[in-house]
Amino acid sequence: MELLASFFQAILDLGSSVFMPLVVMIIGLIVGLKPSKAFGAGLTLGVAIVGINLVVSYMSTSIGEPVQGFVETLGLQLSGLDMGWSPALGLVWSWRYVFLMFVIQIAINVVMLLLNQTDTLNVDMWNVANQGFTAFLIYCVTGSVVAGFIAGGIQVILELKSSDATKYQIQELTGCPGIGMPHPMFLSNIIFYPIACALDKVFPAETKLDCAALQDKIGIFGENHVIGFILGTVIGLIAGQGEQAFATGVMAATALTLFPMVSKLFMTALTPISEAASAWVQKRFPGRQMVVGLDWPILAGNSEIWVAIILTIPVALAVSLVLPGNTVLPFGNLMNVCVCAAAFVSCKGDLRKMIVISWLMVPILCWSASDFAPMLTQLAQEVGGTLPEGGLQLAWWGMDIAEVRWAAVEACRGNIGGIAAIVGYLALCIPYFKAQRKEERAAAERMGVEYIGK
Repeated sequence: MELLASFFQAILDLGSSVFMPLVVMIIGLIVGLKPSKAFGAGLTLGVAIVGINLVVSYMSTSIGEPVQGFVETLGLQLSGLDMGWSPALGLVWSWRYVFLMFVIQIAINVVMLLLNQTDTLNVDMWNVANQGFTAFLIYCVTGSVVAGFIAGGIQVILELKSSDATKYQIQELTGCPGIGMPHPMFLSNIIFYPIACALDKVFPAETKLDCAALQDKIGIFGENHVIGFILGTVIGLIAGQGEQAFATGVMAATALTLFPMVSKLFMTALTPISEAASAWVQKRFPGRQMVVGLDWPILAGNSEIWVAIILTIPVALAVSLVLPGNTVLPFGNLMNVCVCAAAFVSCKGDLRKMIVISWLMVPILCWSASDFAPMLTQLAQEVGGTLPEGGLQLAWWGMDIAEVRWAAVEACRGNIGGIAAIVGYLALCIPYFKAQRKEERAAAERMGVEYIGK
């Protein structure tokens, strides 16, 4: 078992910018791509991953630091310290059983591919920590490792099914052929999609407001860099930066300008792989279509995600200070990508709907972070991790599928509300996946490709 754990730790140590390009290059060679093209595609993917991560980090710094400074100036403090997604998942990797999630995810994916129950080959190994986190939470409340990994396995299956159900829509939104999105955050769309449909009565689809429509309406004030400058400057002024707020505006403008540029590298990297893989699959498995499952940053070039995120920051801070039962102040993870990236897909990029959903999710993110803080703190104590001073607890505000994990934990505790929430969520899966088949056919038709679905 120690040998197996060491093997998967070695994979993690390579980093996503090395491992994922290596996997994609191997896939390219298997499906008949020339070695030079396979190497070039893999390397370009590595550059795209590093580039997106750099811009996301830059965006977080430019917006997050003035807001955090404002919070510190006011002396605001709650008992839970939001450490952000990276330290939180890093802590999960220290759980002694988590490496088993690698084996479970790979096994489930292979079996489902062989049984023609999925078209997604998930190469995003880093988000195994997300299934591991779910397993850890269930283990904490049940004391059963088996129950934890059953929950993690169910999450793997739903993620693959979610990827299958949205692959044409993802390809249309990104311009990258042959990809899917088996990231856990998109399981929230099982809830977001009906909300988005209900919001059609308030914001009809024909009046969709995305960044392109915004630019048509207000000219230069709707362009990415101008939107970034305005929002960044306003955030800076709210944070009390004075004239420095204009520098914050320029930094936000830079980030919103760079996102679409860097995201194009994903299409450059994945197009030759996709074309070769499609030909290989069609030759050996007529009528089937395999897609490569990737992480969410391939969507990061869509400015609507970042506009919705920025407009949610002041709401999140205000709500966290007055919400009964909340103990966590958003701090390390102010960029609530988990909601806005998922909502971007379910809302078809309509900013109005995305913002409504993002604001509605703020209390859920607060309560779930507060509820899980003792568990994360206990894990840190068990593995000898660094704990915050002053008796503060470690927390993760803005976690993926917070509402689903919260309901699952409460259900395992025997809470009737949690049981009802999980039953309701699973019941929503049926109309959701049925509706996505219609959405997928429409997306395939718009792209002029043949629809092949489950």
